[in-house]
Amino acid sequence: MTRLTTILLSDLLDCDVKSDQGINHGKGFSVWMHPPFHRILGWTSKPSSLKLSLDVWRLDQLKGIEFNNVFVQGSSSASDQATINRFPTLINAGLLNKNGEKMANIVDFVFQPTTGKILYYLVSRSNPKIPGSSRWSLQVNDIKDQQPGSVFSNLHSINDLPL
Repeated sequence: MTRLTTILLSDLLDCDVKSDQGINHGKGFSVWMHPPFHRILGWTSKPSSLKLSLDVWRLDQLKGIEFNNVFVQGSSSASDQATINRFPTLINAGLLNKNGEKMANIVDFVFQPTTGKILYYLVSRSNPKIPGSSRWSLQVNDIKDQQPGSVFSNLHSINDLPL
């Protein structure tokens, strides 16, 4: 089992969540984060497409990743989609330049699993799931302000960011 020093959020959400009791809790579904401090607190998984509830996991329950499985210790908390929708997130927020014009969307991030600290965000102008679509690295210190659905920067254009 691999204990990683950094994890890409999309890699975490692509994995099946397996508990120490051997139960498969389904694929990752969404992130639970604290945007003002650029921290991930946990994530949710969806045990079944027929079940309306979601399982919520704290980041400190993550014990390792192997192949397409995330291993967790302890029990999840049950929640519903309406509650999860109230969790603050920067994923899919629009990235605005210094003139307030939308440049891209935040689509992913890299974080430290031991602390939850987000190291940098990845932004894209198009759907990042399309093969060959470009992603740019957005450093946390490039973010000047944020509010639901919008992230403000002092950047002039997307070309100010590294690919």
